[in-house]
Amino acid sequence: MLHKKDLHLLYELDCNYRKTFTQIGKKIRMSEQLVSYKIHSYEEKKIILDYVPNIDYSRFGYFTFLVFFKVHYSNEQSFDRLIHKLKQHENITSIIECDGNYDLIATFAAKNPSSFNKKLKQLVSENPKELRHHTILTTVVEHHFPRSYLVNSEERFDIILGGDREELPIDETDKKIIHCLINGKKKIIDISQSLKITPKTALNHLHQLEQQQILKAYRVLFNPSSMGVNANIILVRYRNITVDKEEEFRRFCKYHPNVIEFTKTFGEWDVVVHTETVHREQFRKLSLQIREKFDDIIENIDNFRVFANHKKQYLPQEYFDEEK
Repeated sequence: MLHKKDLHLLYELDCNYRKTFTQIGKKIRMSEQLVSYKIHSYEEKKIILDYVPNIDYSRFGYFTFLVFFKVHYSNEQSFDRLIHKLKQHENITSIIECDGNYDLIATFAAKNPSSFNKKLKQLVSENPKELRHHTILTTVVEHHFPRSYLVNSEERFDIILGGDREELPIDETDKKIIHCLINGKKKIIDISQSLKITPKTALNHLHQLEQQQILKAYRVLFNPSSMGVNANIILVRYRNITVDKEEEFRRFCKYHPNVIEFTKTFGEWDVVVHTETVHREQFRKLSLQIREKFDDIIENIDNFRVFANHKKQYLPQEYFDEEK
């Protein structure tokens, strides 16, 4: 596990990676130079894998679907080739490698269920040996929480993505700015030079995207194993559920420091809960606590470890390839 100062720095960076090194340094009492050095060190050590703007895909008319693949494993090379194919897919926005009943979880973003169905069937037909079995969940809404366990913080914001949102018009400059943000951590000056607009114009567009709740947050994609952290996913299927009970469960997850994501779904499972713990025993305790506290509404529960995050974004490449 990393030192306390490192964890505090990672926490602040994950809350908003667009803060300046000076702003982060003041918050954690660290020099700007040391903040810069440590962040570059985290990137080199693959503790930080990517910088991910949290974009509300529903504002672009997209829905997301979680596909849990059981992969026919023949050898490491073929498995790596499959992951590479999935990363290049124009509709896949997230890829998680895991154990248990599944090997890979791929998130598809599509304009409607019919479009998603066609894309999935085409993918499976192109990889019949590897992708033999899969389970599909339709995302209803996502709730993303801070990694409070890193610093024992009581701060618990709730970033909501998806759900019943009105699609908003996006002009070409906004589209290009979002594409720049998805393709890595960039300063306003870099974005303005890339798009051949003034920094003030770029900043105004960025602020407008934030005010419209299109750009919700600026988070970090971490490599849990490099941090000495155990990442796990819990699947829950309800029984005798009521609105009040469901909200009670969501609030429990929101205020638990080790829960970082709560996704309501439709399908075989009703909720997908992402957790991170320093010790394996902490996860065991959390899992048992959920089963005990919400025994009256849980029909079934399953969990598995996360080994790697191979991709994470919130808009598909398809969106940026349109009308080129």
